[in-house]
Amino acid sequence: NTILDLQAAIGASEKGKDSGIINLSLQSEKPHYAEKVLDKVAGIYVRRNVERNSAEAQKSLEFLEVQLPEIKKQLEFAEQRFNDYQIQRQSINITLETQGVLEQVVKLETKLQELELKRLELGRKFKKDHPTYQGIIEQIAAVNEQKKALVGEVGNLPETQQELLRLRRDVEVSNQIYTLLLSKTQELDIVRAGTVGNVRIIDYAEVNTSKPVKPKKALIVVMTTMLGGMLAVAIVLVQKAMHKGVEDPNEIEAIGLPVYASVPYSDYQDKLTGFSKALKNKVSKPKSILALDNPADLSIEALRSLRTSLHFAMMEAKNNLIAISGPSPGVGKSFVSVNLAAVLAQSGKKVLIIDADMRKGYLQTQFGLKWDDGLSDYLSGQLNLEQVIKPTAVDGLSVITRGQIPPNPSELLMHSNFSKLVAEVSAAYDIVIVDTPPILAVTDPAIVSAHTGTTLLVTRFGQNHIKEIELTRNRFEQNGTDVKGVVFNGVIKKASNAYGYYGYYNYEYKSNEKS
Repeated sequence: NTILDLQAAIGASEKGKDSGIINLSLQSEKPHYAEKVLDKVAGIYVRRNVERNSAEAQKSLEFLEVQLPEIKKQLEFAEQRFNDYQIQRQSINITLETQGVLEQVVKLETKLQELELKRLELGRKFKKDHPTYQGIIEQIAAVNEQKKALVGEVGNLPETQQELLRLRRDVEVSNQIYTLLLSKTQELDIVRAGTVGNVRIIDYAEVNTSKPVKPKKALIVVMTTMLGGMLAVAIVLVQKAMHKGVEDPNEIEAIGLPVYASVPYSDYQDKLTGFSKALKNKVSKPKSILALDNPADLSIEALRSLRTSLHFAMMEAKNNLIAISGPSPGVGKSFVSVNLAAVLAQSGKKVLIIDADMRKGYLQTQFGLKWDDGLSDYLSGQLNLEQVIKPTAVDGLSVITRGQIPPNPSELLMHSNFSKLVAEVSAAYDIVIVDTPPILAVTDPAIVSAHTGTTLLVTRFGQNHIKEIELTRNRFEQNGTDVKGVVFNGVIKKASNAYGYYGYYNYEYKSNEKS
């Protein structure tokens, strides 16, 4: 396990292409341990490299060390036989003729033994059909032929000289071979001892404890930030998927709130540079009113239905003021307020619309007016009623814009000037619509609704959850105001459903007049 762990932990890489320089690395919590391991590995690698380079000499040396004792025994045996024969024959000497033959025989025998040793050594390296090995076999055969030629010469010698030649030959050949092997052994010992590897240690392992490789704090911070962002997005998406808004008005009526109108989503309104885009871009430019540009739009038809429902809902109201609010921003309450006011004015009513959202109100953009000289200026006592009421392009419709953004909108609405305003406009107009901010965001709608006879909520298709609508109603009831009903805005006709699924049918009905 330790070896496998080290193999996995130690890294080896070449510094530069074909540089021959290998860089070793080891990551460990113990600096001295890492240094010791790397130095040891490098040392073992250098030693193994030397051993590989001297392997051939080592193998030859091992072979010779086995052969030397055998040759020595043969030499001692040959000398003993030669001495015994001389004693037996009473010190017979070799003649000059025999000496000449002996020298030739010894020479051939020595050469033959050398070739045999070489053949054995090559037999451990090559196969028998290798050209080098076959070359040695041919040389041995040639020496044997020369040896046979000398046999005839030896046969011509006297019998005593022949035996003496044979014994003397054995001694000389064995001595020559033994001397050769000793010389070869010493030569190989020198070669092995002098072998130098081709690997060097350039630098020994060192650890820079001032700059640890782990943990990489910058990378951790970046990764944590990215993962945190991704997790936050995932949480938001999950919450959005779980917080699915109401898509069926029957759910709203099930909690005791009547739905007065279901206003379809208008593609035509989306094409106009209307209030929603002005709110996003924060640019106050003249905008259009859908009830004037496209009076036959299904959304406007739904608001005409709302106009009829309001006629009966306001019969028992304490005054002719209608407060329009919503649970959250972006539900389309200002769109409903402006176009409902236009529809009421087109029916012959004298209508006033008041922008009571003194924080972020943008009703003036719908009428191409400026926000100044508005509600906040009247409530603060800077202007009178005649100075803040502004006419519009719609006959019978006037507007009071938000005015300057005050630091205390709620306190201004609680001032007696607002009660005075309610009394004056209620007597001067048939219907007064007050557009208020979201009730779940600020308390202004609750203050305004305490002075109005009718309070309506605007909720948006697929945006407001049923619990959110219930909380909105409870917020009004806690302040002593009853919500008369709900305007279900932005209803989208899905492929799998029709408007009838939502309890309301909407049909387009207009003339086919040709120009």
